Order: sequence, then structure tokens, then C-alpha cells
Amino acid sequence: MALKLYIGNKNYSSWSMRPWVLMRQTGIAFEEVMVRFDGFDPDSQFKRTMRELHPSAKVPVLVDGDLVIWDSLAIAEYLADRFPQHGLWPQSPRARARARSVCAEMHSGFADLRRAC
Repeated sequence: MALKLYIGNKNYSSWSMRPWVLMRQTGIAFEEVMVRFDGFDPDSQFKRTMRELHPSAKVPVLVDGDLVIWDSLAIAEYLADRFPQHGLWPQSPRARARARSVCAEMHSGFADLRRAC
């Protein structure tokens, strides 16, 4: 079964861009499902669509069969496990630990950089 990546508008959702760029850059095949931001109130079409996939109703979401993974970092970790041949993490445990630290820092910080992008 094909992977489906649910994202918001690439111009406004840096969170959506992260797994999208990762999958495109590595050549992992997926179907892109863009969910239009029409509002963020609980009754918006966006929230209703996303709530069908997971309770927090946010993007990005990766669907692999009956498995639903949300959050860009969780998606990256899942893809690294599912596609080890793509070398998403370094082989060396030390280098991998450092790479994960940098990713976690980017994921939780760098607010000014994210706003500028």
C-alpha cells in the first residue's frame, strides 16, 4: 500500500514541508494530500478532515496502511526505520546521536528561522 502524506499549504506550514522535503529528496514514493487551511476552529473543514486521521487534527500526517504517524520528527524516525536503505540517519551511533540532537533542536527551536522561511 502506498504512503500518503497529508500536509497543509507549503507556503504557510514549515511543519508540513519537513517530511515532504525528506521524502522527495530521498525518492521515497508517496501520495501528497494537501489539506487546505480554511480555518482552525473546531468546525473548519481543515480540522474536520484532520480529526478523522488523529485527535490533534494537525499536519503533517503520514498514513501507511492502517498506521497513522503525526508530527514531522516522528514521521522522519518512522521513515528511517521503514527505509533503512535510504540512509536517513548516519550509521555510526555517535554521528546518529549528534544528528538526532540537531534535528530535535531544529524541531523544537529556531522559531525566528522558521518564521523567516
